[in-house]
Amino acid sequence: MSPHFLSAAMVISAIAMYQICMKTIPDGVNPASALITFYVSALVFTIIAAKLFMPNEAIFSADEFSWAAALVGIAIVGIELGYLLMYRSGWSLAAAPLIGMGGSAIILIIVSFIFFKEPVSLRTLSGVGLCLIGLFLLTPQD
Repeated sequence: MSPHFLSAAMVISAIAMYQICMKTIPDGVNPASALITFYVSALVFTIIAAKLFMPNEAIFSADEFSWAAALVGIAIVGIELGYLLMYRSGWSLAAAPLIGMGGSAIILIIVSFIFFKEPVSLRTLSGVGLCLIGLFLLTPQD
């Protein structure tokens, strides 16, 4: 399998595992405790991966600090806590990821056009329209 498809398969399988595990965290677990568990296990796994992929290099160097990477950390907390609270408030395993990914995809299309000057085609705009319809259909109607 090519690295192109292998990386996509990794993302797809990790997202599926993530959503299934997030949905099954018991309601009695404090969200802050869950977040601490997420990040401790992520840190351990990252250190192991760093040693496997970079056995002779330092794991972290202050010279490589990036504010963008630090902001990713803040975004990760928002994603983790947001999905946990979505599931606890009754969102289904089928709908929550679609709402999260679909909504963020729409925002990213706009951001990519305005800030990164990436082209937006009629096909893309049609996809946004279909995504908005899908988001409406997935949103619980009270």
